[in-house]
Amino acid sequence: MFKIGIIGCGRMAAKMIESIKDLKEVEVVAVASREKARANKFVKQNCPDAKPLGSYEQMTRQKDIDLVYIATPNTFHYENAVMCVKNHMNVLVEKPFVMSREEADSIFTEAKNRGVFVCEAMWTSFMPLHKKMMSWIKDGKIGAVRYVQSNLGYNIENVQRITDPTLGGGAHLDIGVYPTNLAVSILGENLEPVSVFAHKYSTGVEKDVSCVLEVPHDGALAVSFVTVASLTDRDGSVIGENGYIKIFNINDYEKIELYNTKGELIESAERSGINSYAVEILACVDAINKGLIQCPEMPWHKTACIASLNDKIRKMI
Repeated sequence: MFKIGIIGCGRMAAKMIESIKDLKEVEVVAVASREKARANKFVKQNCPDAKPLGSYEQMTRQKDIDLVYIATPNTFHYENAVMCVKNHMNVLVEKPFVMSREEADSIFTEAKNRGVFVCEAMWTSFMPLHKKMMSWIKDGKIGAVRYVQSNLGYNIENVQRITDPTLGGGAHLDIGVYPTNLAVSILGENLEPVSVFAHKYSTGVEKDVSCVLEVPHDGALAVSFVTVASLTDRDGSVIGENGYIKIFNINDYEKIELYNTKGELIESAERSGINSYAVEILACVDAINKGLIQCPEMPWHKTACIASLNDKIRKMI
């Protein structure tokens, strides 16, 4: 049995437990909060067989945990991940991985020195439809990609952490990382932000962000819009010289469609199988069982690239 510990008792932790509860080879054995009463309540509601822990540090003293899922607010990811890695515990860290490229590099250095597995929980990279789309592009079905466009929006501005800068709030870090990940997946890691515009809350964090990324000396563009104040259709498209791909819901792929230059539908695929959080966990299980310290679906260099882009975009907001 593959044993998982969870740090954090918020919405993401509950969603992860719900998504993987039917995986026969995976078991949540411990959940840590900074308050024992909160851990007790969370465990009772979500995973009655797990052990509630009253501090994050107690997680490092648990025996035989194969992977720790870190689901704390954004600004705590770094200290939680480093604590676990220094205690030789494998970690899956919820996106955004950390608050800066410097923090990302620090975690990877500590993990490499100890041979510890580390992965960013950018779940879209693990989705079968994402991989299918990437195979279409790699096989040249739309030719050279010239544009990637996407939008992602939810009406979540009443969630306290969203507008709180001390918790790493704001539209870009909370959901803007998904269009960034899509752009990096398709256009590569040599992207630079050339235009960024945002509206901000009184707390200083952004309500919405419009961003243009460019491949230098090539001209290929990725254009995105994200907002935490309104629901959008969350769709995207990848436009090549010989056709285009439509993505229905870039944050949780529902369907992808392949079109030729005449606008004719050539091929399509729809979501099926297990929940994408479960797919993500199984990919980590497979990598760890193989003795890897990185997940092929979300390698360290890709997380580092996104962290660098986050730094640059946030400076331009």
